[in-house]
Amino acid sequence: MKNIFKRFLSDERGNAFIENGLWIIVVVLLVAGAGYALANQGIKSKFDQIQNQVTSTPVPNISGQ
Repeated sequence: MKNIFKRFLSDERGNAFIENGLWIIVVVLLVAGAGYALANQGIKSKFDQIQNQVTSTPVPNISGQ
């Protein structure tokens, strides 16, 4: 039983797969966090300015009434 446990702990097959998976998870979380921060702080105010400009622009009445 002791030999089986030692062999299990010393077996390194699959470590590269798990390590690469963890790196991918870290990169995805960083990109998602940056995107969320950019959407809430950087772009939101610009879209709000554009929306205010569009809604405050007068539209002429072309129907003839």
